[in-house]
Amino acid sequence: MFFASCSQNTPELYSSDYSVIFDYADQENPPVARLSVFAASGSDVRRYQKIKITSVETGYTWETEVISMLDTSDVQWAGCTNIAAPSGEKLPTGKYELTYYNADEKEYSLSIQVRYDADLYEVLLPGLAEFMEKNRGIEKIAIYDKQHLLIYFGNRTSDFRTTRDIWNFYRDAASYQVIWYSRNGSVICIAPELPVSPEADEEKAEAEKSEDFESEAEYIETENFESEYKEYDGE
Repeated sequence: MFFASCSQNTPELYSSDYSVIFDYADQENPPVARLSVFAASGSDVRRYQKIKITSVETGYTWETEVISMLDTSDVQWAGCTNIAAPSGEKLPTGKYELTYYNADEKEYSLSIQVRYDADLYEVLLPGLAEFMEKNRGIEKIAIYDKQHLLIYFGNRTSDFRTTRDIWNFYRDAASYQVIWYSRNGSVICIAPELPVSPEADEEKAEAEKSEDFESEAEYIETENFESEYKEYDGE
């Protein structure tokens, strides 16, 4: 981390953090990636007017006046959550420089090192769980009510494997979303939001049973045919 300038009105930033976020829209298409960056501020985050983000290795630069602000118990954070690579490109890895400007155009800069597994660009949603489990990722779940208010967020335990499980715990649940985190939390993979529908779960289970029964019946029929053919051929 380095400091660019210092004065009474200069923004004060203590540290920075980032996440590479892969958003999935459906089962068939690869995810869309974006970079989220935040800095912990020692000055009032409401004074920030602009943030400039630069990939040092590629020279790509993003500027935004749409600043997201978070206020925890002891630290204020300011940043942006939608830094996208140019069309057809992947988000650069390596060193980024973040420059914050306040209302007086005073600036303060710091740097971050962005690292992530670019193979995620090719991972479709049906293969995401296997990929993340292989890399010791953490599966979490967000559950929302009918007003889309968050009623639960945490690890996706065996209590929340199906929508029937979710409904048994939260009768006012209307939808849910599976979210995978990398082991160090720097990569987040967000699945599409799905309805909490116990009836759909049961219909799916019945359909799968029916498919299994049909497959078994076809297998038995094939075995019987082959057996009869061998007997006939033997004669």
